[in-house]
Amino acid sequence: MGSRPPYGDATMAESGSMNVVSAILDLKGRDPFVPFNIVMTIGDRYRIESGENLVEMKTEFFYARPGGESFVFLRKAEIVAIERPEGRTRRATRRKAS
Repeated sequence: MGSRPPYGDATMAESGSMNVVSAILDLKGRDPFVPFNIVMTIGDRYRIESGENLVEMKTEFFYARPGGESFVFLRKAEIVAIERPEGRTRRATRRKAS
Protein backbone atom coordinates (compact mmCIF):
# COMPACT_ATOMS: atom_id res chain seq x y z
CA MET A 1 0.00 0.00 0.00
CA GLY A 2 1.02 3.66 -0.13
CA SER A 3 3.40 5.32 2.26
CA ARG A 4 0.78 7.88 3.24
CA PRO A 5 -0.84 7.30 6.64
CA PRO A 6 -4.63 7.00 6.78
CA TYR A 7 -6.60 10.18 7.37
CA GLY A 8 -6.73 11.27 10.98
CA ASP A 9 -3.37 9.74 11.88
CA ALA A 10 -1.41 12.99 11.73
CA THR A 11 0.99 13.60 14.57
CA MET A 12 0.36 16.42 17.04
CA ALA A 13 3.02 18.58 15.36
CA GLU A 14 1.53 18.06 11.91
CA SER A 15 -1.95 18.83 13.21
CA GLY A 16 -0.77 22.00 14.97
CA SER A 17 1.15 23.07 11.89
CA MET A 18 -1.95 22.70 9.73
CA ASN A 19 -3.98 24.84 12.15
CA VAL A 20 -1.35 27.60 11.93
CA VAL A 21 -1.31 27.35 8.13
CA SER A 22 -5.12 27.55 8.03
CA ALA A 23 -5.05 30.61 10.29
CA ILE A 24 -2.43 32.30 8.10
CA LEU A 25 -4.48 31.64 4.97
CA ASP A 26 -7.58 33.00 6.71
CA LEU A 27 -5.79 36.19 7.77
CA LYS A 28 -4.21 36.55 4.31
CA GLY A 29 -7.60 36.50 2.62
CA ARG A 30 -9.49 38.86 4.91
CA ASP A 31 -11.09 41.97 3.50
CA PRO A 32 -10.12 44.47 4.69
CA PHE A 33 -6.65 43.06 5.23
CA VAL A 34 -5.13 43.63 8.70
CA PRO A 35 -1.34 43.20 9.04
CA PHE A 36 -0.12 40.40 11.32
CA ASN A 37 3.14 38.81 12.47
CA ILE A 38 4.38 35.29 11.83
CA VAL A 39 6.61 34.02 14.67
CA MET A 40 9.28 31.42 13.94
CA THR A 41 10.80 28.80 16.29
CA ILE A 42 13.98 30.85 16.78
CA GLY A 43 11.92 33.87 17.85
CA ASP A 44 12.11 35.89 14.63
CA ARG A 45 8.94 37.80 13.80
CA TYR A 46 7.94 38.69 10.27
CA ARG A 47 5.37 41.43 9.76
CA ILE A 48 2.97 40.56 6.94
CA GLU A 49 1.82 43.92 5.60
CA SER A 50 0.20 42.71 2.40
CA GLY A 51 -1.73 39.48 1.93
CA GLU A 52 -1.18 39.65 -1.82
CA ASN A 53 2.58 39.34 -1.28
CA LEU A 54 2.31 36.12 0.77
CA VAL A 55 2.33 32.93 -1.32
CA GLU A 56 1.76 29.43 0.04
CA MET A 57 4.06 26.76 -1.34
CA LYS A 58 4.22 23.04 -0.50
CA THR A 59 6.45 23.27 2.61
CA GLU A 60 6.83 27.01 3.11
CA PHE A 61 5.46 30.47 2.53
CA PHE A 62 7.19 33.02 0.32
CA TYR A 63 6.76 36.66 1.35
CA ALA A 64 7.97 39.69 -0.61
CA ARG A 65 7.88 42.90 1.39
CA PRO A 66 5.92 45.75 -0.23
CA GLY A 67 8.18 47.83 -2.43
CA GLY A 68 10.18 44.77 -3.48
CA GLU A 69 13.15 45.62 -1.28
CA SER A 70 13.43 42.15 0.29
CA PHE A 71 11.82 38.73 0.55
CA VAL A 72 11.84 35.74 2.89
CA PHE A 73 10.96 32.03 2.83
CA LEU A 74 9.10 30.87 5.96
CA ARG A 75 9.12 27.10 6.51
CA LYS A 76 5.72 25.89 7.70
CA ALA A 77 7.30 23.45 10.18
CA GLU A 78 9.14 26.35 11.87
CA ILE A 79 6.12 28.64 12.35
CA VAL A 80 5.06 28.58 16.00
CA ALA A 81 2.59 31.45 16.33
CA ILE A 82 0.67 34.22 14.66
CA GLU A 83 0.31 37.60 16.32
CA ARG A 84 -2.32 40.14 15.47
CA PRO A 85 -1.79 43.73 16.58
CA GLU A 86 -3.62 44.53 19.80
CA GLY A 87 -5.51 47.73 20.45
CA ARG A 88 -6.13 48.50 16.81
CA THR A 89 -9.87 48.26 16.96
CA ARG A 90 -11.91 50.98 15.39
CA ARG A 91 -13.87 53.29 17.60
CA ALA A 92 -17.20 54.70 16.65
CA THR A 93 -16.84 58.31 15.59
CA ARG A 94 -18.55 60.83 17.79
CA ARG A 95 -20.90 63.33 16.32
CA LYS A 96 -20.46 66.89 17.41
CA ALA A 97 -23.42 68.46 19.13
CA SER A 98 -25.15 70.97 16.87
